Amino acid sequence: MFHSVGLEEHPWAWSHISEPVETFEAKIALLRRKGYNGVFWHELYEHMAGRRTLPDNSIFLTFDDGYLDNWVHVYPILKKYGMKGTIFVSPDFVDPSNLVRPNLDDAAAGNVGMDELTVAGFLNWAEMREMEKSGLIDVQSHAMTHTWYFSGPEIVSFHKPYDVTPHPWLFWNARPDRKPFYLNEDQQDFLPWGHPILAHEKSLAARRFFPDDEAVDEITSFVSARGGRKFFELQDWRPVIDNWIAESFDNGGLPGHYETDEARSARVTDELQNSKTLIETNLSKQVDFICWPGGANEERVHKIAKKIGYKSWTLGSQSQLEKRNRPGTDPGSIRRIGTSNVIDVKGRQCGNGGPRYQYMNIVAHQGSAAHTVALKALKLAALTLSLGGTK
Repeated sequence: MFHSVGLEEHPWAWSHISEPVETFEAKIALLRRKGYNGVFWHELYEHMAGRRTLPDNSIFLTFDDGYLDNWVHVYPILKKYGMKGTIFVSPDFVDPSNLVRPNLDDAAAGNVGMDELTVAGFLNWAEMREMEKSGLIDVQSHAMTHTWYFSGPEIVSFHKPYDVTPHPWLFWNARPDRKPFYLNEDQQDFLPWGHPILAHEKSLAARRFFPDDEAVDEITSFVSARGGRKFFELQDWRPVIDNWIAESFDNGGLPGHYETDEARSARVTDELQNSKTLIETNLSKQVDFICWPGGANEERVHKIAKKIGYKSWTLGSQSQLEKRNRPGTDPGSIRRIGTSNVIDVKGRQCGNGGPRYQYMNIVAHQGSAAHTVALKALKLAALTLSLGGTK
C-alpha cells in the first residue's frame, strides 16, 4: 500500500504518507531484483477464487488517492522496471484539466527540467488514460468524496489559522469544486473564523450530524465581533469561547439533527455508484474493485457495494489481520500491508525503514520463518538503539 511519492516535504496534513522518489525507486528496483512481478486485482481475484494460478513471486502494488505524483514519478519508475500498479481514485479530486502534464520521462528526455515538474495536485482523466494504455496501470474506485463528516454535536475544536491545517476536509465540504486544488492553495478563507469543528468520522462510516445553521452563525459572529482571525492570537481564546458556548448552548454541544437511515444509505449508494460510473465512463473500462478511503467500512456499506456490482474490496488495517490473499480464501476482500517506511515497535517509532526493511516485511508476511526472526531482531536492535539515544 503506497500513496504519494515526492511530496514528503510539501506543507500538507498528510506529508507522512509520501516518500522520496529515490526511496521509492530503490524499493521497486529491489523487488525486481528479487524476481517479483506486479499483478492487477482481477488476476489476484481469480487466483484467490481458485480459477487462476499466479507464481509465488507475484505482488500487487497499490496507490491510494490519485495524486498527480503517481503520473509524474510513480508511473515512469514502474515503467522503467516493468512493474504493474493499481491506482485508487476518488473522482471528486480529479483535476479538471485536459492536458497531460510533464513527468520524469519528459525530464529524462530533456524536454523539461526537473525543477519544472509540477508534482503537487491530483491526476486528470487524460493522464489516467495514458497510463492505462500502457498496460501497466489499472485505475479502480476509492469511493467518491474521500472526506470526513460531522458525526455528533460535541465541539472538539474551531476553525482557526494554521500554517498547515489539520482539517482540510472542512474546506472540501464547503467548496467541493476546489477539492482538486487543495494541495496548491490556501483554502482557510472558505469558512468563517471560529466555525465549530464537531466530532467527526470518515464519510463511509459516519452517520452525519448537521448542526443548526443559526447556532454556527452565532459562534462565528462571536469570533468576528472579537477580531475574527486576531481573536485566536489571544492567550486565553479557548476558555473565553468555551465559557461563552457553555452559557449559550446546553451541555456545550450544538443543536442539530442526524441524517436518517434512509438518507445515509442513499448517500453511501451515491458515493459508491457515482465513483464507479465516472471512472468507467471516462476511462472506457469496467470497475470491479474498491479501496475504502481511510479503511472506513461496515456491513451496510458492503451490502450496498455488492448490490452496485463491486466484486471485492480492501480490508482496513484493523480487519482480519491474519488474512492472507491465498487460493481458497474469500476473494471478496484482500489484505494489504504498508510500505514500511518507519520501524515501529509496539507504537514506538524506532527509526526509518527502507527498501530492505520493506522487503523483509513482505517475505515475513508471506510466511518465511527466517525473515520473521530476522525482522524481530532488526526491530529489537532499532528499539535498543532508540532507547539508548534518549538517555
